[in-house]
Amino acid sequence: MTEKSRFYAPKYWGLQLAFLFLRGFVYLPFRWQMKVGALLGRMTYPFLKRRKQITLTNLKIAFPNKSEQELENLCKKCFESIGISGVETAIAWFMPKKRFNQIKFDSHGMQHFEDAHHDTKQGALMLGSHFTCMEVIGRFIGEHYSPFYLVYQKHKNPLFEQVMTTSRQSYVSQCLQRKNVVSIVKALKKGGSVWYAPDQDFGAERSIFVPFFGKECATLVATSWLAEKTAAKVVPCYYTRKADLSGYDIYVLPALDNFPSGDDYQDALRYHHILEKAITDFPDQYLWQHRRYKSRPQGQASIY
Repeated sequence: MTEKSRFYAPKYWGLQLAFLFLRGFVYLPFRWQMKVGALLGRMTYPFLKRRKQITLTNLKIAFPNKSEQELENLCKKCFESIGISGVETAIAWFMPKKRFNQIKFDSHGMQHFEDAHHDTKQGALMLGSHFTCMEVIGRFIGEHYSPFYLVYQKHKNPLFEQVMTTSRQSYVSQCLQRKNVVSIVKALKKGGSVWYAPDQDFGAERSIFVPFFGKECATLVATSWLAEKTAAKVVPCYYTRKADLSGYDIYVLPALDNFPSGDDYQDALRYHHILEKAITDFPDQYLWQHRRYKSRPQGQASIY
């Protein structure tokens, strides 16, 4: 049985139908798609109790001065944002280029990335984060700048993995698995630009505990390591939806000077401070459903 034909097995029918639906869904007017995504987020909110509990726990850590009602309202908006992100994934993967180019993208400071990207003597490590519109932003950048690589976590479902990587590689140079460090280093050493978001908990191994909104969390030190090994410029960025859902804003900061500093803790803390500022400005658009504080220093109880 070939790789492609095995995906016609009954266990993949549901996912195949979902992808088929999404391929048609992206032909709806853009604002309709955004509204449908927000509606899906609101509809699932009462039923995803575990994710709601995780989100509220994270929000209480990040915004201790907010009231219970304020946190509840913000949590609902976070789920609307997640609903929209599902729609945006379909847009990024399946929307024809002509329609995609009609979406409004406004960049702020993109020159910082362009300067690093066009410097063929050094790679550019685009230091991103898990704001929920990241999928559609990845397509926009990939279609305008090459070579551009995405670092990602391999999906457990082989059909989803195949569709995800095939779709992404239609607009980026290559998808690089997070664990394939050699390929990431090679891409940077060749002068390529690599999108990398280290703001998730991948366990205490190869991580250090660094404050994030005042509470320690397991933080990868790979950003500093990659910058040291490849001499790549590290360019922080974040990205958000416009308030009226008419398009997107991409914010790019100047390349970090004196990075890496030789102190992994201070490097990670510096990244967290940048991220905290961005999240404070757009709190509902960050991926709070992730257990960012899952790993704990020895002797500390689970937060969730």
